Amino acid sequence: MKVSLKNHWVVKPAEPTWNGTVSLSECDQTFAVTHVPTIYYYRFCQDCLPSTDNIIKTLRTSLSKALVHFYPLAGRLRWIAGSRLELDCNASGVVFTEAETEAKLDDLGDFSPSPDSNSLFPRVDYTIPIDELPLLFVQLTKFQCSGVALSFAISHAVVDGQSALYFLTEWASLARGEPLGNEPFHDRRLLRAGEPPIASPTFEHLQFNQPPLLLGKSSSEEEKKNETKGSMLKLTKNQVEMLRKKANQGNQGRSYTRYEVVTAHIWRCACKARGHKFEQPTNLCICVNIRKIMQPHLPKSFFGNAIVDVIANGVSGDITSRPLEYAARRVRAAIKIVTSDYANSTIDFLKNQEDLSKYQDIHAFRSKEGPFYGNPNLGVISWISLPLLGLDFGWGKEIHMSPGTHEYDGDCVILPGNEGDGSLTVAIILQAVHVDAFKKFFYEDIEC
Repeated sequence: MKVSLKNHWVVKPAEPTWNGTVSLSECDQTFAVTHVPTIYYYRFCQDCLPSTDNIIKTLRTSLSKALVHFYPLAGRLRWIAGSRLELDCNASGVVFTEAETEAKLDDLGDFSPSPDSNSLFPRVDYTIPIDELPLLFVQLTKFQCSGVALSFAISHAVVDGQSALYFLTEWASLARGEPLGNEPFHDRRLLRAGEPPIASPTFEHLQFNQPPLLLGKSSSEEEKKNETKGSMLKLTKNQVEMLRKKANQGNQGRSYTRYEVVTAHIWRCACKARGHKFEQPTNLCICVNIRKIMQPHLPKSFFGNAIVDVIANGVSGDITSRPLEYAARRVRAAIKIVTSDYANSTIDFLKNQEDLSKYQDIHAFRSKEGPFYGNPNLGVISWISLPLLGLDFGWGKEIHMSPGTHEYDGDCVILPGNEGDGSLTVAIILQAVHVDAFKKFFYEDIEC
């Protein structure tokens, strides 16, 4: 898809904001510290089609107002000793780009991730020194029909998914002429940001160990080179319930959640599609929101990263040959580990590291090297409960939203269906040679 960039602006806070350096928490500085892309598609009726100039004016003006409250996004990161990062709140601003394409929204089909849609996302130039690189990029692309795409790339070193959606929701409210709903809470010291280590970890933290390699391999270099492909797979509400019914056969405890059973299903299908040997070790990385887990709870409007990773592990042969309940039980057991004490132990573990680089996915900043969590492993993130849908900037709700395209084998996100009917969408990246088999198992195994 050919996209022409027409204009770009640096948008700064509409009013003076607090200026100074903010220490980032260990949750901010580990694993992915690059920009996370998302995209929203809007279609207008011909009778209510606003001009592109009016759309841009509304977005830029309201974004400038939003940055007064969410001022960390207008700052810049800075490396300090030990491969750690801090945030310079200097109101340098964010980048807003106007673009257009000769394509039509219908040309995108079911909006599955593909290289064709890459140009609809803001380009982040990681050759720029980190202290000059904006933390938020926005791109509005006009189609040759009554539609636009609004995409974002936001630094994961500053916010997690919940905080990013919180910001977008409040920005949209300001664009509609409504007041700010909740003032963001910016004090990251609630997660001991900037504090020295005071204790040793009290739990084992498998998420920081080297993940399993394919049997017979001494490194993951060959797997990293394999071509990958993205897929968007829909599960109807009925299919989700069928999976829950299967997983709960033989379950002696409370009913498994949608996330637990769908994640277990994805794990089983990936092991099958990849053709693992029975004894192949496999890790499943799970991301857990700790806002309501920490004691005391974090404020609802906490703005930053408040997530920890935890590992469910097993042997591929057991995952694939045993009933779905087996994998679901392992997923639940991993999640159950995450308590306030576990989260603090995670922070203690990282605070005691002299150098954080081996726990950071910073390949886009420094080199093409970095942690590899692909075959035989998997990472499944839940966006099911996030306020993803209904993002209205004054011209109605989106017709579709999705995460951005990427190339990392084993990355998977579970999203609520765009129809709001209880369906779910699984966005997954796998090596291209495994995609067809995965899709086959993904749907066939629901019925059997």
